[in-house]
Amino acid sequence: VVESVQWEEMSGLDEEGNSVRTFQICPMDTSVSHWLRTRFIPRRGATQVYVEIRFTVMECSAMPSSFRTCKETFNLYYYQSDEDTASSTHPAWMENPYSKVDTVAADFLLRRGGERKSNVKTVRLGPLSKKGFYLAFQAQGACMALLSVRVFFKKCPAVTRAFSSFPETLPHSLVQQAEGVCVTNSAHTGQAPPTMFCGEDGQWVGPPSSTCVCKPGFEPVDSDRCRGEMLTLKLTEIK
Repeated sequence: VVESVQWEEMSGLDEEGNSVRTFQICPMDTSVSHWLRTRFIPRRGATQVYVEIRFTVMECSAMPSSFRTCKETFNLYYYQSDEDTASSTHPAWMENPYSKVDTVAADFLLRRGGERKSNVKTVRLGPLSKKGFYLAFQAQGACMALLSVRVFFKKCPAVTRAFSSFPETLPHSLVQQAEGVCVTNSAHTGQAPPTMFCGEDGQWVGPPSSTCVCKPGFEPVDSDRCRGEMLTLKLTEIK
């Protein structure tokens, strides 16, 4: 992880007692923005990804009176790039040229002597068009810790339905049309091959657009296979 000043990498324990590396910030000057940026993340063909953030934030009322502009939120940004060119000065540590994803608020706040409970937020990021991107976290006036960051995308798994086989499909919009093929020993009843829609949540939507059926001489098995035997007749010459 590439970071700006003030964020501190530390070892700690999560809620289950496992050893983890965390990034923490608790600035004395709450008028200054403090940035933390990830390494380059390849998008791997995805046009949108999800970011799961586990974090803690200290309650402002528990902070000293010197924290006059104390906040209980932080901002998430991203920056797209075709190459891993980030440095300590590029991209600049400011909102532009980054794209803002969201202002993230804590549902559970830490109090001195209170329960140590973390927050988990998942946000959607996109559209993505370049080879990869960086995530950036901006904290100003927040006393907080980033415990973990997980980046992932959703895709529809390969599936066979109604004797139609569809490949693993990565959605690029609300729904993505996928073209399938009839399973072995079957044929489609329409003029076009079967299609089905893959939703952005990684779930297939509805039945195939056209139906494949088993060819003559084959019988259906569990609606995804056609089974049969080809009979060979031996003709004996009658003298």
